[in-house]
Amino acid sequence: MQMPRKELSCTDTREPLTELPIDTKIHTSCSDRPVGRTGLNRGSSAVIAEPKPRAVPNVFSYSYPGAGRVVYGDDALSSLPSLCDSLKAERILLLTTPSLLDTTLRERVQGLLGERCVGVISDVAQHVPAGSVTAVIVQAYGMEPDLIVSLGGGSVTDTAKAVSAGLAQGYTDALSLYEHRIVFTYPDKVEITPFDESPVPIVSIPTTLSAAEYDGIFGMTSPEGIKDLYSDDRLMPKAVVLDPLATMLTPERLWLGSGIRALDHAVETYLSRTPTPPTDAVALHAIELLASNLPKSRRDPRDMQARLNCLVAGWLSMFGVANVTLGLSHGIGHQIGALCGVPHGETSCVMLPVVLDHLKDAVPERIGNVAKALGVDVSELSTEEAATAGVVAVRDFIAELGLPSRLSEVGVRKEDLPAIARASMADMVVAFAPVTVSEVDILDLLQRSW
Repeated sequence: MQMPRKELSCTDTREPLTELPIDTKIHTSCSDRPVGRTGLNRGSSAVIAEPKPRAVPNVFSYSYPGAGRVVYGDDALSSLPSLCDSLKAERILLLTTPSLLDTTLRERVQGLLGERCVGVISDVAQHVPAGSVTAVIVQAYGMEPDLIVSLGGGSVTDTAKAVSAGLAQGYTDALSLYEHRIVFTYPDKVEITPFDESPVPIVSIPTTLSAAEYDGIFGMTSPEGIKDLYSDDRLMPKAVVLDPLATMLTPERLWLGSGIRALDHAVETYLSRTPTPPTDAVALHAIELLASNLPKSRRDPRDMQARLNCLVAGWLSMFGVANVTLGLSHGIGHQIGALCGVPHGETSCVMLPVVLDHLKDAVPERIGNVAKALGVDVSELSTEEAATAGVVAVRDFIAELGLPSRLSEVGVRKEDLPAIARASMADMVVAFAPVTVSEVDILDLLQRSW
């Protein structure tokens, strides 16, 4: 029997923010730990209230990330057996991609799991189409796993979350998950049907910088080509293993593009409508790490310290994101990826600079700080000039990595733009951008990006 839908509110009718006003109070219900990209709790609500004069100081709330453990460094993979022991795992499913199936990396991970590994499944596809999730669920049922180890990029991690939820609920196909999707009506109506059962725990070994491992959100593409989001804090991996050697087989364009995805996480976290001191600090540090180390990893792919620093930057880019959520570039990018088959790293390459240009008058000081984190000297610039420099710095950083900058370069047709704009307005994260938007605004951004 399914639990009833909960109606949640994420309303914020304030003017665009540069800082959170001191006379604004955030009210939250914290019956469970917060979860990633939507900032919603399982079965809870969050309301951002109108500013009101107060005679006493306001009280704000920050919830710490709920990931169990992150193990990082040279040969971090060797920690895998002890992590599995700590989770009392006896039947482990290894989930990976077709490209990693016949590799020494997969062999090593499976060897570390030993006899507890009850099977390897590689039927994972980009953007997590429902059909591929169904194929994995059907195979996984016969294995009866008590732990899923994901090896790969964001699509593998999100597939692991979808399969974990499906197995726990007793579903035999991915479409049964559909009733649990986040249903959003702009600007503030959200409905979620929570999952009843505790999902199968996950340990994640990322091979890209997409950073899907640090929250309880997954995206799954419907048969109609719409990317729907699903949220449950219990789907957050219990442990994440960051080993630079695990990234060595990742194609350069995918590695660099996912690095821009991490940059997008950090920037949109920093520009959130509801910033916090901890997320501000780690987001800016993530930008600094990427600015320094992503180009190094391109110049010398065997620079293990640079690759590890990039992995750490990906971790930091999502650290505490439950408290602030993401924004326009992500909401639009979800739908470009699902409808047009574009990797999310490349949607960020195209959309982030255009979105920043759209926001520079609303949050100029913050975009100026992004410029500083990217290494731009803004000491002699006005606030407005520094914001413009931030937009240029992001665009130049992407170009210097040899990545695409136009939708037309990544196979998006001009006739696709209205459908992308329409679908984006139903993606909840767009409501957390520091400005109010309409479908017309998003279509304009897409046309400017094409």
